[in-house]
Amino acid sequence: MVSRSTALAGLTIAVASMLLSACAGAPFGGSPSEQGFGERLPGTWIEGSGDGTAALVLSDDGTFEARDFPAALVCGRSTGGPEPEACLASPGASSVSAEGTWSVLDEEQGMLELDADGRLFSIAYRDLDDFSGSSFSLGFYTGTLEKPEPDYVFARSS
Repeated sequence: MVSRSTALAGLTIAVASMLLSACAGAPFGGSPSEQGFGERLPGTWIEGSGDGTAALVLSDDGTFEARDFPAALVCGRSTGGPEPEACLASPGASSVSAEGTWSVLDEEQGMLELDADGRLFSIAYRDLDDFSGSSFSLGFYTGTLEKPEPDYVFARSS
């Protein structure tokens, strides 16, 4: 017969294990994802708050293609340096398209840098879709990061 204190200790260990698993981003009874942030980026990402035409395609080879990308994220943000070519080609446009390279700035924090024409195009931040951290979107800010939510959110296309 199992004593009451032994049963309580077993229950306490089980609950603590589930809580630690959730905090670590692992599903209950499973292990954390083997893939890091950068490995999970390649694919097509669609902007969700607009009309759904803005797309960001991240290729395995470290290149990207931005189609109908919100100009507010790219143009008029230069700190003294030249604007990206996409902005110069379409001044005043609400969206721009460009190609370039992408790289992970910070794997742990989930920061992605997009460069076009040898210039910074934009920076994205991992925006967790759920508490467990098993899925995420890419959040873009037009100004300060001191906001509760990004200005534009790109979700992985299915």
